[in-house]
Amino acid sequence: MIQKIVLSIVLFCAVSIVAFFLLIKVIDFNEYKPKIQKAIKESTGYEIMIRGDITLSLSPVGVSISDIEVANPSYRSEVAFAKLGSFDVALDIAALFKKEIKIKYLVIDNLALSIEKNKEGKFNYLLPPVTKEVTHKSSSAKSKKVEEIEAEEDALFINVNKIKFTRASMTYTDLSDNVKMMFENIDVEMNDIHFDPSKHSLNGLVFLSQMHIDKISYDRYVFNDVSMSMEMKDAVGVSENLKYTLFETLFQGSGKFDFSGKQPKISLKHKIEGLKLAPFIKGVFQQDIAEGTADGDLKLSFTAGDALSFKTTLNGYVNLFGKNLTLKGYDLDQIAPLVDTHASKNLGNVLNSSLNGVQGGTTTVQEMSTRVDIGYSEIQLSDVALSTAKNRVALKGKINIVDEKFIDLKAALLNAKGCSVFEQKISGTFAKPKVKMDESNVKILTNVALSFFTKNDKTSTDNNCTVFYDGVIAHPVPLKDGE
Repeated sequence: MIQKIVLSIVLFCAVSIVAFFLLIKVIDFNEYKPKIQKAIKESTGYEIMIRGDITLSLSPVGVSISDIEVANPSYRSEVAFAKLGSFDVALDIAALFKKEIKIKYLVIDNLALSIEKNKEGKFNYLLPPVTKEVTHKSSSAKSKKVEEIEAEEDALFINVNKIKFTRASMTYTDLSDNVKMMFENIDVEMNDIHFDPSKHSLNGLVFLSQMHIDKISYDRYVFNDVSMSMEMKDAVGVSENLKYTLFETLFQGSGKFDFSGKQPKISLKHKIEGLKLAPFIKGVFQQDIAEGTADGDLKLSFTAGDALSFKTTLNGYVNLFGKNLTLKGYDLDQIAPLVDTHASKNLGNVLNSSLNGVQGGTTTVQEMSTRVDIGYSEIQLSDVALSTAKNRVALKGKINIVDEKFIDLKAALLNAKGCSVFEQKISGTFAKPKVKMDESNVKILTNVALSFFTKNDKTSTDNNCTVFYDGVIAHPVPLKDGE
């Protein structure tokens, strides 16, 4: 008797599940798309267009929606700022009886996000602020504590186990500065997701994530194969294994991403190994003047946003050191001997003919140091120098990266004590640099040729000279006769 009862219950449950499954299959949920779109607009303010199908599944219980567009009616309602290839969500049915919405996973495929900032500073995805009616204080207003308790009781707690974005892309365009940033083929997986509704916005969100981006393009800079794992807590994401390729060089290190303010703040700390100087200098200065590799490290922080925000908030340092490099354009080791050979001639003509004679050559650099400290709009050349087989050259001054101009920049030819025996001032802008050459500089260069580069240089060297450079680059050891 008991076996028959149990068998009947099992058969009833099986028939009920099959009937429910068949009912789900028969119902065309696409008929409800207009109502769903209307409900979303009334609750969020955004216009949602579901162009694809809505389908339900039982294992797991969930819904799938394809071909979705999201527009902002207060910006340009005819242009969607977000498009989704598909949206899939799987629910935990048991959690609904506990007044919880527990999502097993949420997968968004082929998201195309287009963020635009117009010339008035308005973003295409932001809705205008909602004006609330002000009620009189005496109208039986509830205490703040009571309102918080009621809001907590009425709110459904949402718990998400996993969120995935696959094949996503994003474009940011600033029409006022004509700046564009593109993110291509983004894959993100977020796990261990928790949200504390008592905290404001992102401060209550906690999760672990893995991210990979094929390509990030900003101005003339291209980041390839970007990957990192990140822990988000209190609106701050921390990554200890950030990797990307820039200037054909692999960068590895850590990153910190602070979303607690109005604009994200990014901090990077990297070790640099094998930086390829040719693509680096060409990418930064648009010049093909060097070849070789360098090692070092960097520590930078800045505010993400438009180009001006980046340049005015950039802070930190970059430190590079390289050996056996090649500089293109002039052979530095031939300039002084040429002047020495023609010292009795007109100095201006000698200098011009000397430079023309070595122009287009190359300089073999034994060692090079580039230590720059960056502080809000300016780059300070703290230790920038190089040595060849015969000479040592150093640079001092600052570079304004906002106005893109040189500030008190000097290049100096050094003696063994680090004193300047010839200085060259550089001014102007990146696009049109100005090199000032006067008669006094020519005389100094001639004196160098007659004293420093001859056998009598010891007797002619000024023992009380002012040191121009005392950094890590040592003076080259002169070769003995016959070497």
